Amino acid sequence: MKSRFNNILVCLDLSEMDDFLIRYANFIVDTFSPSEVTFMHVMHPMDIPDEVRASFPGFNEPVDQIIREELEEKVNNSFSAKVNFSIVVKQGLTTETIVHYSKNQKIDLTLMGKKIGYTGEGGITRKVTSLTPSSVLLITETAPYSIGHIWVRMDFSKISVEALKMARVIQSHTGAKVTCHNVFKLPLSYFPQQTEKQEKKLIEQMTRHGKKEYQKVLKKLNVSEEQFPCKYSLAKENNEAQVLYHAAIENQADLILVGSKMKSGLTHVILDNTSEKLAGGGKTLPVLIVKDKKLSTGILENIFD
Repeated sequence: MKSRFNNILVCLDLSEMDDFLIRYANFIVDTFSPSEVTFMHVMHPMDIPDEVRASFPGFNEPVDQIIREELEEKVNNSFSAKVNFSIVVKQGLTTETIVHYSKNQKIDLTLMGKKIGYTGEGGITRKVTSLTPSSVLLITETAPYSIGHIWVRMDFSKISVEALKMARVIQSHTGAKVTCHNVFKLPLSYFPQQTEKQEKKLIEQMTRHGKKEYQKVLKKLNVSEEQFPCKYSLAKENNEAQVLYHAAIENQADLILVGSKMKSGLTHVILDNTSEKLAGGGKTLPVLIVKDKKLSTGILENIFD
């Protein structure tokens, strides 16, 4: 299948994580053969008083040029993939600059770091993940250079079907196994108190319902359950992200794939709760958050334009 990752943006922040992101970009290029890769850093505007510049002549050299030279050295040392690439240094607010660049340059995939051992709170990563119209691949410094088992969140929505389509594309490039996972909640508002026997019966009914819905998905994609099996689990405490993550770990998956259900307000965009939690810190598996690019772009235009 043709890759959906034709134009890739790698976000760098001048931390130790950059070296890993650049090396991981080699793996992405070798696997998906994009036509263009952009390494980008956003620096905050610097308003240096004239008297400081007079005392320190080194300030006369443009800061963006210094940063560009540092990034060029990093990229030249760690990036060896055969692809057209560029290094972009911009001034501005980090989130807004990345999001606007992604929209204007029609980026298909944004690659960002999700730090575990390195310092950093991940606030920018979460904001960019919420706002950018492209799909976002979040990786930690421990992520392997391989994709052998893809774990797909499946709630039978349109975007989860798109996520499964994306998994099929990745599978065609990697040979990875694909497993879907439907995590459901019991309708406790209708059954606030139930015995253990009643709860078991409800779980069986919800599982049967899920299996019927999944058959509709398989029929729509013209694939079989043997090709793409699906597991069903109960989330007792509204912790779908935790259930998905633990199941992925237990089944030795090395990529979680989630279709993002974006919600928009007058001045902001919110990721659905499960995507946001999986994008947060403390989880070592790479997470690919699949976006509806057309819908996401439309929401951004309503907010920013």
